[in-house]
Amino acid sequence: MRSDIIGRDIVFYKPYWVIVPNEGEEDGQTTGAGATNREPGCEISLNLGNWATVFQAEITAISACAQEMTRRSYKNKRIQIISDSQAALKALGAVQVHSQVVKACMDSLTQLAEHNNITLKWMRGHQGHEGNERADFLAKRGAQVPLIGQEPTCGLAYRIARRVMKRKTYIALGESPRVETLADLVSWDKSKDFIKLGRNQLRWIVGLFTGHCPLKRHLTTIGVKNDLDCRRCGEEEETFLHILCECPALAAIRHSNFGAITIEPKEVTDAPLETVLKFLKETGLIE
Repeated sequence: MRSDIIGRDIVFYKPYWVIVPNEGEEDGQTTGAGATNREPGCEISLNLGNWATVFQAEITAISACAQEMTRRSYKNKRIQIISDSQAALKALGAVQVHSQVVKACMDSLTQLAEHNNITLKWMRGHQGHEGNERADFLAKRGAQVPLIGQEPTCGLAYRIARRVMKRKTYIALGESPRVETLADLVSWDKSKDFIKLGRNQLRWIVGLFTGHCPLKRHLTTIGVKNDLDCRRCGEEEETFLHILCECPALAAIRHSNFGAITIEPKEVTDAPLETVLKFLKETGLIE
């Protein structure tokens, strides 16, 4: 899954005004975004899938609104974009940017502001304002239309990624008590590092930390193989702990990456993920 997190970007100049005088978020529920304009035929409903947060939906609605007005060639107009999300407006007015969705929205607003005067303004939600109620309706409708594209549509937010990683790991632990000595030692401060990995890298790291990876112990458990002996040394069962921590045939590779010929599970979980992946690549376990 791709991430919504980007390296810190600094944006001092914004050719638009933000006027602000919380929203909750849940994963696993379909999220929609909606925007409306006083002009006829200018209503937008978007399905953002199961992994977008409410914050991402609010930002996407503002971005879609700006893009639509740019598409319609608005020029020399005073434009107010009104949102009931203080979090979204504060993010668009901030100097530091950490989200791809926010940065993309800033870019759309900047493009629109080349020929227009733009103001982003906060309005309290659910107070009977016609435009706000219509936008909420469009967002709910967007959550019901078919999703176009792959999940996650907006990139995975840090909090959602961390929650998913915890849930999946502990579900795996409940099914595989053998992996407790490694998975229980994973620091969840590493969540940011996990979601920066590519798909194959993430699959291997999560597989190793949960024991669900194509090594002989797991392949025998699921009925694919009937042979537990390590293909490297032939002396022990081929488990992820054996490969990572003690296989004598991999002692030199282990020493060059971790600084010792045998290591403890905690040393694996404390090491940078790049080190673990480098070790795996040098063993020939991953390409």
